[in-house]
Amino acid sequence: MEKRIIMSISKLFNLSGRAVPCCLIVLLAVATDAAMPAASLDSARGTLTLDERGLSLSPRDPACPAIVAQGKPLWTLVLQTSSRQVALSSVGQKLRQETTADGVRLVYENLTDGTNIWKVGLTLDFRGKQDAFEISGELRNDADGAMIRELACLAISGIAASPATHPLLWPNGLGQRFGAGSKPGERTFPYPSRTGTMQWCAFAGERGGLYVSCHDATHDAKTFASRFDPKTQQSTLVIRHQPFCARGGRWTLPPTVLLPYAGTWHTAARYYRAWFDSVASLRPQVDWVRDASGWLLCILKQQNGSVMWDYPSLKQLCDVADQRGLDILGLFGWAQGGHDHLYPDYIPDLQMGGPEALRRALKEVRRRGKRSILYANGQLIDTNTEFYRTQGKDLAVLRENGVLAGENWQKFKSFPAVKCALACQAAPGWHKRMLELARQAQELGADGILFDQLGVTGPMACWATNHGHPSPAMVYAGERAAWLRRVADEMKRIAPEFIVMTEGLHDSVLDSVSLFHGCVLGVFTTTEKEMLARMDGKAADAVFPEMFRFTFPEVLTTQRHPTPMLNRLGANHACVYGLRYEIESRYGPDVCYLKEGVIPVQADYADILNPPNVPMMAATPPAEATRYLKQLVDFQRHHAALLWRGRFVDDRGFQFKGERLIAKAYAAGEQLGVLVWNPTDQPASFSLAVPKARLTAAAEPERDQVEAFSPLPAQTVRLLVWQKQKP
Repeated sequence: MEKRIIMSISKLFNLSGRAVPCCLIVLLAVATDAAMPAASLDSARGTLTLDERGLSLSPRDPACPAIVAQGKPLWTLVLQTSSRQVALSSVGQKLRQETTADGVRLVYENLTDGTNIWKVGLTLDFRGKQDAFEISGELRNDADGAMIRELACLAISGIAASPATHPLLWPNGLGQRFGAGSKPGERTFPYPSRTGTMQWCAFAGERGGLYVSCHDATHDAKTFASRFDPKTQQSTLVIRHQPFCARGGRWTLPPTVLLPYAGTWHTAARYYRAWFDSVASLRPQVDWVRDASGWLLCILKQQNGSVMWDYPSLKQLCDVADQRGLDILGLFGWAQGGHDHLYPDYIPDLQMGGPEALRRALKEVRRRGKRSILYANGQLIDTNTEFYRTQGKDLAVLRENGVLAGENWQKFKSFPAVKCALACQAAPGWHKRMLELARQAQELGADGILFDQLGVTGPMACWATNHGHPSPAMVYAGERAAWLRRVADEMKRIAPEFIVMTEGLHDSVLDSVSLFHGCVLGVFTTTEKEMLARMDGKAADAVFPEMFRFTFPEVLTTQRHPTPMLNRLGANHACVYGLRYEIESRYGPDVCYLKEGVIPVQADYADILNPPNVPMMAATPPAEATRYLKQLVDFQRHHAALLWRGRFVDDRGFQFKGERLIAKAYAAGEQLGVLVWNPTDQPASFSLAVPKARLTAAAEPERDQVEAFSPLPAQTVRLLVWQKQKP
């Protein structure tokens, strides 16, 4: 039996003297049994309802997907005892519902598994925040001999979002879009990692959608999981946490935010960015980084000890970079151990010339107008080193089974894999070693340091008891961001233009990393087939780099291209999406290609496990590949105010028609530059207009003056510059 009570909004809020918020409690109910009382929160964008079937959302705009409660658990929880794991859920629990100043609170005092009562409490707060709804809470553990290992909250079922009408935008790398025909099954992303670069996703229709995010300013570990059921045409979304909350502990559930929004997915991206800016900041960009075209990534000495470039030959690397218009030398394998060997000891190599020769070489790089970045790995400890024996084994991530976490790295078939432990990112001893390496790089004359892999690896549990964190704890999350920030701040104090880089990408380290070494979905070189499938709507699971680029247009990342040349398609892709260029010299045949223009064959890489793209190298004459990349860089440098210093605004601000063409815009002051790209092998026509603006220029990398709306040649980009008219 249920008694319904309609409350006076003005009376409710006048008691506290507060202004009425945008989201109001419009209906409360008090239950006399164990079922969840019914309650609703109202906002300008919709109504959120809680009842015994769970959580429902009725948006005002029919273009936004509704949520229809399915009677499934709102949350699940896993308790760990010394002998077993106990699964609990919201189903069958006694709860108390309370009215708060801006919403509703659900209080679960003690939880039951149907047999036992556990002194574990959970409080969930539902409130309105602007046009959105926010759910936060707290865990309490007073259970003897039990730890709260996992909490899946919020668990949302019954999202009426079919991929055909509301494709799922997923922050895998720069972004991924799951549309009609997507592969079935659950998809997940762990945050922060290269497959979970932001804490939001969206069921994005053409005129409206549903934004789901975790607004966690601590960047703590979490996993998003979603599944679409083709039978019901509904989706689920769950956010899982691993709090490892011990007896006597309290753990705060970070806010989950639901926003039914009108318009395109850009509304959701702006909403996330506005929240991010309210709790964090991006690293102020150094001028030389912002105006850099890209880098020549060069391994000087390989894992097996073979030297391909010694320190004096860096001047030849400058020649190679000059010919292609590249501004930075990324120096990997520069220490005596070679690449992926003897980490974290980076000792200048006598075989390559010794420390003084390295200093002279880096000074020459600077004299030539280039910048240099020295490599260090941010997580690997070679187990065959004195550092590992004396310190490293005590700094490594310890698994629950007592085994150290590790990775094996092998480059050559004839050279054994190097076994490495993974450093715990919460261990102060590791922080100290990383700062020492940054100082060493600056003292040698480099302009920055790359801490490899830190934008790649996802959170993991560490059970060590001597790292300064609770045991166990999720590491590779907030603590990773914290030490990177400390290193970046200290190096800025010592040398204001010295930068910190990492490989991969995620937004938890945007306040420390100035430039990312791309290793995520969306930065890898595309193929014509992939591009055409995406443009024709035939790619159900499409790369969607617009997602991150629009949310964080100031963030700079290189493309990822482990080959010593760029073909026209890869270079144009980087240009249009604002990625910095990359070519890589990793093996002996790469050196011959760069120095002498000798095109290798597959047999030249017979001993190498991951060779470069030999067919790509053979398809374009070396001189032609070099010429076009240099022309493209010069083109961007000439239009740097828009293309390098402007803001990527995707397809906003202009109207465009053109089959199998891609158009992306960059804004700077009163100017809008639209890059139109034809990735096909046939000329194509298009039309383009910018409201309340006049066209002032049109150019291509190979032609300074072009007829703006003439057919766009195959494999070509064209920039149209518009000046906004004064009202």
